[in-house]
This record gives sequence, C-alpha cells and structure tokens, in this order.
Amino acid sequence: MSLAALLKLGGGEVIFTLAAIMILLVESLFPGFFRRAARVVAEEMIGQKAGDARPSHPVLMALTLILGVASLILVVYEFSK
Repeated sequence: MSLAALLKLGGGEVIFTLAAIMILLVESLFPGFFRRAARVVAEEMIGQKAGDARPSHPVLMALTLILGVASLILVVYEFSK
C-alpha cells in the first residue's frame, strides 16, 4: 500500500505536495535560482519590446504548448470528478 493511500491523499494533494517540496529543494540547492530566472525572463521581455530579432526556438515553444494543454486537460478532468 502506498503512502498516499495510507494518508488518504488524492492526486491533487500529492502533486501539490511534491511541487512544493521540489520548489523548496531547488531554492536550497541552487541559491538565487529564482532571481536569475526572473532576470532572464525580464531580459527576454525587454529584448522583445525593443525589437531584438533573436531566433525563437520552435521546438521548445511547441513542447511548452503541449505541456500546458496537457496540464489544463488534467486540471479540468480532476475538477469534473
């Protein structure tokens, strides 16, 4: 029997707990990770506004779109139960 079954946790609670643990571990293992990530995103946004013609990464964009749609489908499925 799994730990989730013993604690009577549903799928949403398990995913939320794992996500929270991963965020805490990433920040403790790599200090400043989120600050650097925010700076990179801000630089990207500024570059796009300034008309910087950097090549986009269509494979990464497609993968992000697919994962986003899959996540949305899973959330809708969980709420429809």
